[in-house]
Order: sequence, then structure tokens, then C-alpha cells
Amino acid sequence: MEKLTDLVSALQVQLRAEMARAGVSYEDAAGPLNYANKSSIARLLIKDRMSFEDTIKLMVLCKTPAITLTKPFRFKIEVKASTMAQADALMDALRVSVFKEGTTERYRLPDGLSWERVAEHSGFDSGKSARKSWFLLQTPVDLVVGLLRLLGKGEHEVREGSARLRITQDV
Repeated sequence: MEKLTDLVSALQVQLRAEMARAGVSYEDAAGPLNYANKSSIARLLIKDRMSFEDTIKLMVLCKTPAITLTKPFRFKIEVKASTMAQADALMDALRVSVFKEGTTERYRLPDGLSWERVAEHSGFDSGKSARKSWFLLQTPVDLVVGLLRLLGKGEHEVREGSARLRITQDV
């Protein structure tokens, strides 16, 4: 869990740097990310639970195709999208992509993996809270990374139309 918290902090530092590079102010980001004001964006970039949706949307807003981090472990997010709607569609595709193949059950993880185990690995109080957070509009980065790590996937990719999201990490 400590490493996932460190990863979120490193990601936030990188996102702030990308915003500065692209000339995107906190005020510029508030509207497209559906936040009330610039102070909400400032809090977003320092709190413990950064959402994966906001990460993708900030990358799209800053026209950043990839973010690579090397500490606390190797991690890379690549996004090919040009609109916030495409970013939302990619998140929807990511949520569905982790479920057991061949089943129509919305919450069914692959055999051998439970929401309780995901919760333990990602810092949630219970499997129910981890499962619920997976489907919320503000799915935490540490939950996404933790779940993909438990799936043992060094690389996970989803596509929605011409948009693409690829997450690469050491497992």
C-alpha cells in the first residue's frame, strides 16, 4: 500500500509539471474536469486519493500522450484521446475489461481474485467499498493500479473507437 501512495504522489507531481509545460492553469482545468473552481483542482493534485479519470482527463487537456514514472516502481500511462468524452469512454472500457471473460455478471472478477483481496492490496476498508469505488466516477489511481497488479498484468490496454488507454507497470 505504501508504494501505491508513493505512486499517486509521484503521478501528481508529474501532472502538475505537465500542466505547467502546457500552460494549463488550475482555473483552465476546473471546467473540463467538472470541478467548481481552481482550488478544487489544487486539492485534487495533493490529496491521497487521486482519481484515474482525472489523471486521464488532465493528460488529454495538456495534450500529454504518456506519463512515465520510475519510482516507486516502473509505471506508464499512455492515452490516445482528444476529448473528455473519449476519456470517459476509455474509463468505462477499463472498468469492464477486468471482469471474468465469458460471464455477464457485472462484478465478477477472474477466478482466484476477490474484491476483499483487492481491498487489502489497495488500502480499502472492505471488498464492498473497493467494488463500489471501481464503478464510481472518481475511481482512485491506487485501486486501478492495485487491481491490475493482482491480475498479474504488466500491460493492460483498452480501446474505445479511435481512443486508446495503455497502462504498463512492473508486477
